[in-house]
Amino acid sequence: IAVGEWMPMMYFSNRGGNLVRDSLPNLPETAGWWNTIEVADFNNDGRPDLAVGNHGSNSRFQASQTQPVTMYVNDFDQNGTIEQIVTQYNGDKAYPMVLRHDLIMQLPHLKKKYLEWGDYKNQEMTDVFPPEALARSKKYEVTELETVVYLSGPGGYTRASLPIEAQFSVTYALEAMDVNRDGNMDLLVGGNLNDTKPEVGRYDANYGLVLLGDGNGGFSAMKAAESGLYLNGQTRGIKVIETQAGPKIIVANNNDAMQIFTGKSKK
Repeated sequence: IAVGEWMPMMYFSNRGGNLVRDSLPNLPETAGWWNTIEVADFNNDGRPDLAVGNHGSNSRFQASQTQPVTMYVNDFDQNGTIEQIVTQYNGDKAYPMVLRHDLIMQLPHLKKKYLEWGDYKNQEMTDVFPPEALARSKKYEVTELETVVYLSGPGGYTRASLPIEAQFSVTYALEAMDVNRDGNMDLLVGGNLNDTKPEVGRYDANYGLVLLGDGNGGFSAMKAAESGLYLNGQTRGIKVIETQAGPKIIVANNNDAMQIFTGKSKK
């Protein structure tokens, strides 16, 4: 299973030594800003479930089936350089997220059209560009931004929401582990993204999250003071390794040192 930005989850099956694009029962081909995927049995039915890290809901970007976040990719001014313009719904209309000064810096021919900031106000893509330019654009849509779990069942997969704490920031790292040794798989969650434009802000509200599983596919957020997991950076990977002294949690941070935490022993 492969995940990525501006794309659905993609399942490939091994057929005679070749990977072939396939599908899983009831697993929707929902496009997201997917960053990572973790496979484990969260509902104790013996089948693999999927936890998938996404952008989260704590940002200016909101997406749904009827109001997706959309990206237009095109050489709009025909100068040999590709531009990308992202639109976001506000009410029942979608508007370009790019600010006027950034737009005309990349596409100077639009400066005459938008001499003043007020001229650019409430402009949709159909107002900014002629129909033929939009027609030759590649168009990508995202309809899911939450970090979620897809639970297996007799008829296929069912989407299950995670606690709101899992949506506070961008998720880049997921690791399954039985944290409290109750026989149910839990989730360690890390992320954050600081290298963003000022108009959208930094995504830095994840300080390391432990989600305790109830064995039926439900999760509850554990307080940091109880879990002891404190991550103050841009986490890009979490792995648990078993040692003679008990499990070690290895955390990889972008442009920073790794962190190591000691988990509870099985004994």
